[in-house]
Amino acid sequence: MKSKAFTAVLLTALFLVPIWTGAAGEDAFTLDLTRVLPGMNRSWLQGYEPSVSQDRLTLLLPILSSRASGPIETALIVADEAHSPFKPQTMSVRTQPSEGGIYAVRLPLSLYADRTNGDYACVLRISGSTESGEALVTELPYTLRIRDGQPNREPLRMQITDVLTDLKVGEDGWVRMTLTNPCRTVTFEQPVLRLSDERREILPQGADVVYLDDLPPGGQQTVTFPMTVTPGATVSHHSLQLSLSWQALGQTVTQTECHTVSVTQEPRLEQGGLRMADSVVAGDSLTLTLPLMNLGRAELTNVLVSVSLPGITEKQSVLVGTIAPGETRNAQLTLTPGRHLSGDFTGTLTVEATDALGSPTALTLPVALTVEPPPVTAALDAPAPAEEPSHLTGGLLAGCALLLVLCVAQGVVLRRKIRRLEEERL
Repeated sequence: MKSKAFTAVLLTALFLVPIWTGAAGEDAFTLDLTRVLPGMNRSWLQGYEPSVSQDRLTLLLPILSSRASGPIETALIVADEAHSPFKPQTMSVRTQPSEGGIYAVRLPLSLYADRTNGDYACVLRISGSTESGEALVTELPYTLRIRDGQPNREPLRMQITDVLTDLKVGEDGWVRMTLTNPCRTVTFEQPVLRLSDERREILPQGADVVYLDDLPPGGQQTVTFPMTVTPGATVSHHSLQLSLSWQALGQTVTQTECHTVSVTQEPRLEQGGLRMADSVVAGDSLTLTLPLMNLGRAELTNVLVSVSLPGITEKQSVLVGTIAPGETRNAQLTLTPGRHLSGDFTGTLTVEATDALGSPTALTLPVALTVEPPPVTAALDAPAPAEEPSHLTGGLLAGCALLLVLCVAQGVVLRRKIRRLEEERL
């Protein structure tokens, strides 16, 4: 029973050692890590464990103070009283100094018989006074561990939030996240984090594992994992696998999650030389041709080319569409200045696009055009000069007149003959 109690209920000095050792000479009270009091099986430095017998825990603390005079009071305060494993009782003890100025604090406390296994955050408050009556107080964080109680029903699962990345093709980057222990009575000890990309395009820098600090109940830690993106990585969303393992309540816990992260690259949209005439006659059409090149590793989509020449057109656009990596496509626009325009006009030509992740890119070029007026044509309203009649024309007119006279005379003669014949018949 005694050995079971020793292994079942542990009060660890893991949280106390760095605070007490660092506080020597500063705080009013410090723990003597090397001293072994009667009833201790070893010093705190060697891993002292308090004893438990018949649901009663006894904690021994060798306390030093160069300033205190007279008795001191030591109290154990449980941070979350709603989950305290202790019965209602006086949680403090008054101790007189022993020989050599040591305070041999002996703190016996009663536990519930149906206590639950867990790690209970506590504070050890040591108070006293100087010879002149000045109050002295030192508070030390502490964790009470119980392993012989009822099973703990809290889910042993880490919360992973605020996953941020800086991952660019061919560059060193990082993945950052916040890990939280949501349990109220369980410490996550010796957590280990691993990250992996199934495509092997996102690789850890150096070791593929990060060793983290223990997470007490409700504790959280922000972790930055250095990564490298290969030069041939795809600009897209990647599924990054997060593998966690830690110790909790004497057992090993593992957890695996997949998080979507983005590998990016600055869109590399380049243009060739703009082909267009310097001038155009008003009313005629002019064609602009611009080669567009995708020098990046991601598709450029919704490539839109627009030209703005105030006075000629406020905005005229053409949709080029998608340009694959390493591809060149030509954008063409046709302008037709009005017949009433003339002079010099300046404006801009703009190219807009987005990559596979929706990142925008754009470029702008200046354009200039001279519109020339149309050429002047001869007037059509002036009267045509009268032409002199030629000899041929006169002869033809005279012949026509003669034929007309002969026809008239012939008609008169014929009418007379017809009248004479009618009279003879009568």
